[in-house]
Amino acid sequence: MRTGDLIELLGWVTAISFGLAILNFFVKYINKKYINKLGKEKKQLVDIYRKVMRLIVKNHKLAGTIAVVSVLTHFFIALSSNRISITGIIAALIMASIFSLGVYGAYINKNYKGMWLKVHRVLAFSLIVAIFIHIL
Repeated sequence: MRTGDLIELLGWVTAISFGLAILNFFVKYINKKYINKLGKEKKQLVDIYRKVMRLIVKNHKLAGTIAVVSVLTHFFIALSSNRISITGIIAALIMASIFSLGVYGAYINKNYKGMWLKVHRVLAFSLIVAIFIHIL
């Protein structure tokens, strides 16, 4: 496999795993705003949605960890082959910050309503923009 192909593959692994991690926010939001308000006649839909939601929420940390490991690998291979870009550095720094805040919130602070969570979320949405700019 060529170095460029490996860098591209790791970039896509990063983007997909980050996409799976950020789904955590969206499924919880949809559940809170819409699913919780459905009546008993939609119980089957609610049950299916919640099963999918549990799967996404349960694997949020794993998806985030895969994203940060793959972005670091992507970064170091790009760096060693002189294919580094400023947009990639910015995106990688944002992702590393998101991951650090996640570790802080989940294992050190353990307060899931603190300021760290707001910053974690804002950075996650900023990363979407950074990834698109980097890909373009």
